Amino acid sequence: AGQRTRKLTGHLASEYAPSSPSATMFFRSAKLVFVLAALPALNAFNVGPSLLALRFPSSAIQRHGIRTAPASQGAQGLNMLVGVPLQVLVTGASGRTGFLTFTKLREAEKDFYVRGLVHSTKGAKKLQTTGASLGDSDAIKASNKKLRDMGMPADDDDPEIFIGDICEGATLKEALTDCDALVILTSGVPKLRKREVFKTVVAKLFGRQRMPKFYYDQMPEQVDWLGAKQQIDSAKEAGVAHIVLVGSMGVSPQKNTPDNTLNKIGDGNILVWKAKAEEYLMNIGVTYTIIHPGGLTNKPGGERELVLGVDDSLLDDFEKLGATRSIPREDVANLVVASLRNKDLVANKSFDVVSKEVGAGSVTEDWKTLFKTLP
Repeated sequence: AGQRTRKLTGHLASEYAPSSPSATMFFRSAKLVFVLAALPALNAFNVGPSLLALRFPSSAIQRHGIRTAPASQGAQGLNMLVGVPLQVLVTGASGRTGFLTFTKLREAEKDFYVRGLVHSTKGAKKLQTTGASLGDSDAIKASNKKLRDMGMPADDDDPEIFIGDICEGATLKEALTDCDALVILTSGVPKLRKREVFKTVVAKLFGRQRMPKFYYDQMPEQVDWLGAKQQIDSAKEAGVAHIVLVGSMGVSPQKNTPDNTLNKIGDGNILVWKAKAEEYLMNIGVTYTIIHPGGLTNKPGGERELVLGVDDSLLDDFEKLGATRSIPREDVANLVVASLRNKDLVANKSFDVVSKEVGAGSVTEDWKTLFKTLP
């Protein structure tokens, strides 16, 4: 709650702040006077946190280029007065779909305050290209503490990027602090050794069909089941109100069989473990939205009509609907953002999504209408 109020200040500043330095100083002073004057009225509300407990994330403040003064009185019902950006954690944020989702949420900073969880320093550096911060180092935090002990103002720069393992509750607990929503974009990723490509090409030259052998650095059981379960448990413990899980088509009982090609890749049974995580999420007691995209492509998003379905019906009926069996990753990212904006329309829904070809149908722009087609 504390972080939301600080983000709210940045939200107001970014929308209304004047451009000249002198005008900016006047605006900051006027803003503080307004807040102090409003405190008595705020106390009349019977819901919401006390301002005594509010703490502002410095990363959000720095992005908006403003300063804040410490609150000296309590106030309730702040969220009832002005819309506060939704605080979201995206896991798997350095992956191809995860990075697009993280970036889009970050660009919509008036509506969202986003954090990203990645597995490595390399992934963290990728998120830093968006301007996201790892926060202050331990040395700087220690220096800031000394300054505070002497009565001097010195706020720590709160991280927007977290590095850790999705199976470790401690990492998730820190990353999920004060979050309203969790977007799970982690998944086992099959890899192909170079020699397998060579063997497959040679076999084709001799007129033989050969299925290349894949492998996983981390098996789907570890990532798509145990890792997903830990994320779901941690989110519930942190009081997260909405979990968006991006999975895969093919998890319905009629399609999720040992003969399914996706299950055979790397002997990972990836659809089996994804389905198990989905079932767990649906019974955990937290509002959820489960998205099953078709085959993911790297084509530009926002250029196609999206088609929704349930229970893998699109795998058989996509042609009848004038669609393909695939969808651009960017459109999946757009769908995640739209799901967060329209929680009431996708609450406790599990659905599939594919796209039509460019020029076939109308480009999907009205998300509310699209979501209302869901059973």
